[in-house]
Amino acid sequence: MFKTFIIALLFWLIIWLVRGYGGGRGREGPEAQELVRDALTGVYFPKKEALTVVRGGETLYFLNIENRDRYLTMNR
Repeated sequence: MFKTFIIALLFWLIIWLVRGYGGGRGREGPEAQELVRDALTGVYFPKKEALTVVRGGETLYFLNIENRDRYLTMNR
């Protein structure tokens, strides 16, 4: 009886490890987010948090107002 329990436990553990520590049960991690690059600093961040400016047909993304204003001042 004890031997059967140990075998079943090892079998379950192997399946759990193969599936990626329990991730194979249809659960997904955090939502995938599209990242954009701050035009001034080069830092990547979620697009939904971005401030945007369109210049010359190109959309520029900024993490905050200070970066946007500094970029626009430097690139008139």
